[in-house]
Amino acid sequence: MYLTTFLASLLSALPVALSAPTYGEPYNCGYVLTERNSSAYASISAYTDCTAIYYNQSIPGYQEAYAYSLYGGCQCSFHLSEEQCKGAIDPPMYEGPTGTPGEEPCFEDSNPKWYACATVG
Repeated sequence: MYLTTFLASLLSALPVALSAPTYGEPYNCGYVLTERNSSAYASISAYTDCTAIYYNQSIPGYQEAYAYSLYGGCQCSFHLSEEQCKGAIDPPMYEGPTGTPGEEPCFEDSNPKWYACATVG
């Protein structure tokens, strides 16, 4: 009797469990290097908004990126500030795949502290 009651309650909850939305991690677009001649890096992901480059909570402030490597499937733009990122109209876009470990392309101008990435396709 307990078994049938238990099974009935489990089976009645099945449609709710199958229809519940699932939220996974955002798509990993690549990484940026934050310290020259070091293996310090920050992962960059396809979030919906501008995101600060920040790789370690023990270091105060936002980190600057001096080089980047993007995997396939993403387009990213890089910015000096949050205001510049949110107000950007047609910023230069970088698309992966780019770079390999140890041969990441460097940013030409000032080092960005913010980025915006989106998946392609």
